[in-house]
Amino acid sequence: MLGKLVRLIRSGNPAPAAQHALLTRIEVTVGNRIGEAPGFAEQLLPAAAAALEYFAQQIAAIPGPLPVATGPLFAAADDPRHALGRSLAVKESLTELSGDGEIYALLGMRQKTVNGSAAPVFADHTLRSLASSAEACRELLATAALDRLLGNFAEHVDKLRRKDRMLRIEWEWNLQHDAARVMADEPEAEFVEAARELTPENVLKGLRSWLSSPECFLRLECSDSTLPPPAGDSASIAPNLPLLHCSDRRQWLVCLVSFPAAAAAAALQGETHNHRYILI
Repeated sequence: MLGKLVRLIRSGNPAPAAQHALLTRIEVTVGNRIGEAPGFAEQLLPAAAAALEYFAQQIAAIPGPLPVATGPLFAAADDPRHALGRSLAVKESLTELSGDGEIYALLGMRQKTVNGSAAPVFADHTLRSLASSAEACRELLATAALDRLLGNFAEHVDKLRRKDRMLRIEWEWNLQHDAARVMADEPEAEFVEAARELTPENVLKGLRSWLSSPECFLRLECSDSTLPPPAGDSASIAPNLPLLHCSDRRQWLVCLVSFPAAAAAAALQGETHNHRYILI
């Protein structure tokens, strides 16, 4: 998957840097004349590729795919149907996937004590990034993480552009805001002005800083949640369900799952409120 995501970079006959898809993505999303900055392609292409590869490596560690069926993941008999029918991503993406074959997606869930159960069970099952293969699903997730980074950076820049000027303590390029350092570095520079701050060169420098910290946008952490091995297969190692940290304030235990397209279509017909989603 990593090679496919960055194949144009590692290809023996790469496209010209200015035409690279990653650079086009940056120019379209970030704007602010960033493409006019000296060294735009030379500086941002390797930085964006490294961030994308980081996301791909994190997502490659997500276990699965596992079947959407009653069992360790779904304690109640109706849970698989609710997971499919109530997920907004299923409603939005199912028609784009052709045929009646198998579909793959990210499954997020949380542990809760339900109806006085003695131990927490998995609940709030939510799907996203539906695809026709597990590899394609992982690629969608990595791309979504990069798009979130670029989109958040664009919003950061546009905030200053809209206001025209801001207190420096409210504004800086770094992801890890350090008010004490900002004031110590430039104690007399109380305000920053968009016209002076948002030059193409500064926007490029700021985006490079953000791209160098992709873990601020997506990372996996180990959890204590594991699944038992398949029945009759005591030699298998129980997969750990990692905890996904991303733009969603909710923290999801995640794995990849698969399910028949027909089952998803039937589940959608039985639900009138598709309200579950995961932000990447």
